[in-house]
Amino acid sequence: MSDTDLQLKVWKDLAISKQIMMDAAAKTLKLDKEYTQEQLQQALDEALKRSADADAAISKAREDADNAIAETKQELADTQKALNELKTELAETQAQVEKLEQQLENSRADADRQLKQLKAALAEKERALKAINTTLSDTPENVVKKMKTLKKQKMDEADARKKAEQALNTVRKEKKQLEQELKELKELQESQEKSGDEEAA
Repeated sequence: MSDTDLQLKVWKDLAISKQIMMDAAAKTLKLDKEYTQEQLQQALDEALKRSADADAAISKAREDADNAIAETKQELADTQKALNELKTELAETQAQVEKLEQQLENSRADADRQLKQLKAALAEKERALKAINTTLSDTPENVVKKMKTLKKQKMDEADARKKAEQALNTVRKEKKQLEQELKELKELQESQEKSGDEEAA
């Protein structure tokens, strides 16, 4: 086979291959069978543009996803920090509740002790009054002395009862205040525990 024949065969094969590739491209691009070179070129350009746009969209989506992941990680770190702070506050609140419970218990014990002391003092005065009534005679002078003594004893007794009532009122007021503070702290603790559970969920 001569060089000319070989060259013709090569060019023929190339032309056929080119035509096959163009037909395949036209079919892929959904062109009519009777397409022109310009139509094929235009369709290829549009396909390349769509491909470039798709690549840009994918790149933008990846960038947005990376930003969203970074924001989510930051939010997670902030949430963890807030949770740790809440746990610390909860521990401090629990310590305050325990301290107030102890103070309330001490106040009750003090109130009971003061009440016993006042009752003992009142009983002692009643015994003294009875002893005075027994030992005093009924002479006018003794009657006057007895009446003065009785009057003083009654005044002392009234003062003692008044002081006892004031002490009891003070203790009751302090007890009520401590119980209210304890109730508020327990409600705060329950609210914080509930808030911590919701954030953890």
